[in-house]
Amino acid sequence: MKHISNESVRFIHSFFVIKDKAFYQANKKIIDEFKNKPGLFHISERTGMNVEEVYNIVKTHDINVLNTNIIKLMEYK
Repeated sequence: MKHISNESVRFIHSFFVIKDKAFYQANKKIIDEFKNKPGLFHISERTGMNVEEVYNIVKTHDINVLNTNIIKLMEYK
């Protein structure tokens, strides 16, 4: 298996961290509301979005946070 340079790894890590922040800013109201009062249905009613769209936003945010935390752990070691 070919090694990836440290510069490439840092670039990839930066991409995921920026992606996480940008996604959060674009969906901040829905994500914050879900953190305060979990429940896809009441958020979908309030926003006019369907439940699947709200679910995908929350799920994607959770995955982005997980990726960012893994990156931080990898850089810490």
